[in-house]
Amino acid sequence: MTRQKSIEEKFSFLESFLNVNLSKDGVNASIWCPFCKHPNKKKLKLVIHLEKNLYHCWICSKKGSNISYVISKLNSSKVDSSSIYFQKSLRKKSLFEDEEDIEEIELVETPRGFKLLANAFGSINPDVRDVFKYALKRGVSKHKIWFLRLGYSLDQEFRRSLILPSLDANGEINFYTSRKIDEPGNSPFKYKNADVKKKNIIFNEINIDWNRPLTIVEGPLDLLKTNDNSTCLLGSSLTPDMKLFLKIVENKTEVNLALDSDVYYKSMQIAEVLYSYDVNVNILDTRSADDVGDMTHSQFMKTLDEANLYKKEDTLLSKIAML
Repeated sequence: MTRQKSIEEKFSFLESFLNVNLSKDGVNASIWCPFCKHPNKKKLKLVIHLEKNLYHCWICSKKGSNISYVISKLNSSKVDSSSIYFQKSLRKKSLFEDEEDIEEIELVETPRGFKLLANAFGSINPDVRDVFKYALKRGVSKHKIWFLRLGYSLDQEFRRSLILPSLDANGEINFYTSRKIDEPGNSPFKYKNADVKKKNIIFNEINIDWNRPLTIVEGPLDLLKTNDNSTCLLGSSLTPDMKLFLKIVENKTEVNLALDSDVYYKSMQIAEVLYSYDVNVNILDTRSADDVGDMTHSQFMKTLDEANLYKKEDTLLSKIAML
């Protein structure tokens, strides 16, 4: 078995091909992060614990124990050597350790021809006008048109669709959904989504303040009616293997949970799991509407004001009510 390399040897190895700083305690080395790719390469925000062989970026929150994976993103010729210095820990995986330290990050391209709807006010193009009218018909405020960066495209694939892009914490696009404004006719597909693993997506993380209560709804179009500190599940589940779940638990962010009426019971299931991680959850009673997206903004805000703090016995009471 290869002997454990000393902290000094590990630092010397990194220093041989990277710009690296050593902390005063002598165990933490800071390098430029190849995941968030800060434009200023003097910003050394990814920290490697030279004793425990762990890494963590203080900008993008990337974490893991596979230092060789980090090295591969910086200098592929050094990967083989790195495995000698940084043996991956065989300990049990931490709750906050990324799955992505052993796989490539999925890239998403902006829909072809994407343009901001806010800049299209007064357009003479009938397709653009109709997308704008559709947004207003759904009760979307001008603030939301700007805040959510709603868009359109004249490309055939996205023509006559309202496009909702999602930006990650660094302002890079990580997901999008588009909704046809016309009835689907012969095509059953009203929506088109980016083809990526949804569990790794925090929709519009760039808008989120993790120190304030976070409203969570099911889909992107529901966000048209919510308060601003909101995101969506891209479905109706929130499980401990999802990036959104991990971020909530890590920050102990209070949650306002607003699922559609047809899956209201799932709110209790999600709340129960978050509660077990000491996260406060407020349940919004959305059963007065078929869909959160069908509410007006004022109706949603009233429901938010009337939300009830989840208690452990609520799960049992909800099961009894379903009998």
